[in-house]
Amino acid sequence: MKVELARPDKVLWPQGGFTKADLWRYVERVADRLLSQVAGRPLTLKRFPDGLDGEGFFQKNLPDRAPDWLPRFRVWTPSSRRHVTYLVAGDVDHLRWMADQAALEFHPWFSRTDRPQRPDLLVFDLDPAEGMGSAVQAAWWLKAMLDEAGLASLVKTSGKRGLHVYVPIERRYSFDEVRDFGLAVARCCADRHPGKLTVEVPKGQRKGRLLVDWTRNGRAQTLVAAWSPRAHPAATVSMPLDWDEVGSALDPTAFTLDTAPGRPDAWADPPRAQRIEKARRALSEAGYPS
Repeated sequence: MKVELARPDKVLWPQGGFTKADLWRYVERVADRLLSQVAGRPLTLKRFPDGLDGEGFFQKNLPDRAPDWLPRFRVWTPSSRRHVTYLVAGDVDHLRWMADQAALEFHPWFSRTDRPQRPDLLVFDLDPAEGMGSAVQAAWWLKAMLDEAGLASLVKTSGKRGLHVYVPIERRYSFDEVRDFGLAVARCCADRHPGKLTVEVPKGQRKGRLLVDWTRNGRAQTLVAAWSPRAHPAATVSMPLDWDEVGSALDPTAFTLDTAPGRPDAWADPPRAQRIEKARRALSEAGYPS
């Protein structure tokens, strides 16, 4: 083992009394499942060194003091005009190091380091203002539209009150192409349910409708990984689901550091990577630029 756990009794989730040792044990128990989602992808960590009662922050750039054996991906960021060195987790010791750093959330890119300009996922974030009911309904409407377009999809809880829908895609498209296609899909879905859904990002323009958030499909954008813990008082986990679990009884707080490891992996056999040309043509013929 390359890393040892410091201050194992440090409480990170005060409501449930979950400690750094609990987080360490969790990442060990789900290592294979979690690594299947983050391996080879630049990672942003959300850290809470003093637990949820303290201040949290997103960490993109690995600090200079980080161990030399941690894999890295260095990239120039035009927006901040500097190089950023991301962590790239590939084995359980890397996960242990993240736990020791009180990283409560793991946010991977939608592309991999060998082809960082070519995403392999199309994603939608469904985050309701309150409750799960509107997110559940929106997820099924979105799935139905994707099914019509010939695109198989995956679904998971956000670990909070929303749902995330993923479509595995071939690594042949630019981020701009995937983002534009995601907007076309979201707009088509919103136009079918105009009183309930919107693609308008500013909150003042939503008028009580749920945003089908297509904006995550951009370079260096992220969503929390499947199997990642969340900075939620109940120590929840972003849980992969079978579509038949997405219903009125769905309770995202049921999936925690304690309960999640005992579940089967609903994403263990994901759809193969898909091309989007046919779906893009169909949307274009329907009047939605993509």
